Amino acid sequence: MRLADRRVAPRFEIVGELWGSVQALEPLHVCNLAPGGALVESLAALPVGSVQPVRIVQGAQTTDVRAAVRHLSPVHQQGGGQRYRVGLEFLDVNERAAQWIGALMGEHREDARQGGD
Repeated sequence: MRLADRRVAPRFEIVGELWGSVQALEPLHVCNLAPGGALVESLAALPVGSVQPVRIVQGAQTTDVRAAVRHLSPVHQQGGGQRYRVGLEFLDVNERAAQWIGALMGEHREDARQGGD
């Protein structure tokens, strides 16, 4: 049996162009956080003006919000690596996400106070 004949599902040849998109989750380093948005570092240059899905993780629980990319600036790293600082504005923040954002801000505020003593 040839390799191409072992497929479980049928395949169809596309004649011409067929456009699609792929969504991938990338962990982001959060530089700062506010109730209305965040500054994050990303490996991808997210298009300014685009709306991106954001998953907020707290422990084993997650909640999803949408965020508009408001600004983008490159961060040059030693060794030639490229990262970007991305300014996000949260859109349609539900009550659960707002509580989590507030809790995360509170945790880090307490950490900063204890570290500064």
